[in-house]
Amino acid sequence: MKFNTEGTLLESLDVLMLGVEAAIALAGFAGIIATFQFAGAKETRRAEAVGLTMILQFSLLAALMCSIPLLLNSFGIAQTVVWAISSLLTAFIYIGSIYNQIRSARRAIRTLSGVRFLLMLLLPGLCITVINFMNTLNIFFHREPGPVIAGILWGLTVASLMFSRLLLRPVWRSVRTYEEAAKPSG
Repeated sequence: MKFNTEGTLLESLDVLMLGVEAAIALAGFAGIIATFQFAGAKETRRAEAVGLTMILQFSLLAALMCSIPLLLNSFGIAQTVVWAISSLLTAFIYIGSIYNQIRSARRAIRTLSGVRFLLMLLLPGLCITVINFMNTLNIFFHREPGPVIAGILWGLTVASLMFSRLLLRPVWRSVRTYEEAAKPSG
């Protein structure tokens, strides 16, 4: 598959359709798991709520970022204009997302490792914001689909990582509780 200006717009749009499907599936599965995990819980930790929020926001924003070029293409807009507009909107989506994640995670993070984890998630988003602005302004990138697709892939990566944490943290918490109870006293 080619993601440059010599490639056809159709090849990139096929990738975007897959992105929409993956994003919606991820958000749906996260909702199902969250419903079962938190159904009987009297208390939910802020970190778990932030993680679930990140799954839903990043997956649904990835679906939105996939949908924008598809929508613009349906109006018959030139390929370079489609990617310039999509890059601009992707950059603004990432700015809002980074701000929202910092704001919501501020009180949830209590350790240095938590700060490192959040930075690991958000610094690539900052880079994606910059390359999408560059793509919009025709600097280095020449209004190509690559920066937009990179933003979509990183959003889906973050959502997938947080999804795996949502799924596995209760399992590992249960394992630790069992191991603590099974330790011989003495």
